[in-house]
Amino acid sequence: MKNIFAIISIVTLSMSLAFSQSTGTKKPAATKADPAPHHAAQSGPPPMLLPSHAQIDAAMQRNFGYDPNVQWNILDVRQSPIPGVAEVILAINRQQTIHLYMSTEAQSAIIGNLLPFGPNPFEANREKLKAADGPSRGAERPVVDVVEFSDLQCPFCKGAHPLVEKLMADFPLLRFTFQQFPLPPTTHPWAIKASHYADCAGTMNKDAFWKFIGTVFENQGSIALATADDKLKEYAKDSGLDADKVAACAALPATEDRVNKSIKLGQSLDVNSTPSIFVNGRLIPPIGANGLNYDQLKAIVQFEIEHAGK
Repeated sequence: MKNIFAIISIVTLSMSLAFSQSTGTKKPAATKADPAPHHAAQSGPPPMLLPSHAQIDAAMQRNFGYDPNVQWNILDVRQSPIPGVAEVILAINRQQTIHLYMSTEAQSAIIGNLLPFGPNPFEANREKLKAADGPSRGAERPVVDVVEFSDLQCPFCKGAHPLVEKLMADFPLLRFTFQQFPLPPTTHPWAIKASHYADCAGTMNKDAFWKFIGTVFENQGSIALATADDKLKEYAKDSGLDADKVAACAALPATEDRVNKSIKLGQSLDVNSTPSIFVNGRLIPPIGANGLNYDQLKAIVQFEIEHAGK
């Protein structure tokens, strides 16, 4: 992981896309099927011809194929808000997610994230986050809302969990809302199933919900797709829930609909990796290992308290 991030941290990345040629390179594991190039939706900037998965694979293979430890999964290819620039979202080694903003004309790419700007840059996010309806706790009339889009199989979410717990203890003026955002099965095989169990736990008993997700995070390494139902039922029971009722609820179409609604809310906010944590609409950088430490997280929260509504 360190090698790939050291390389792609370079500001400009040559991609050698070779649009006029078919790729003969071997695809890395866990890539999506290769759809034909497509056009973006008509809203926003004029539509552009987007690169295909095969073309992106060829460029990644040519740049990083020398390292057998590096694999990538293409999560999305779409038109960015910048005219003439495509946004490619990749999961590296089924873990960290990166964004490439790619100019097909220049055959180069920049790694990073678009930054909301202006005198009140987070207002649009705050408006969208009013639809967040996951399990919540904290102040009834909060000064600051914290909303996390999380995946129960995500190791980074596990690492962030105790920091969020500490944050809630240190800032009683906060309200924290947990939104389900399981990543695709190609990245996290049992995450969707766990999100359905957690959603049902939240609808049945919110206090038990917090214990349930904490137990799942703690035991991530003990869960596999083949044993997920048995393990999740066990953790539901340990959390004080009726395990059979939770399992039955997890299989209902209505539960899938609620989880999909949460995923769509995250997507409307350009969430594509977990954990994605918003503090009064501000998407904060990753926290925990290789991310913000707790003091930096506190500083952001305190700053947002002082600038509430701006």
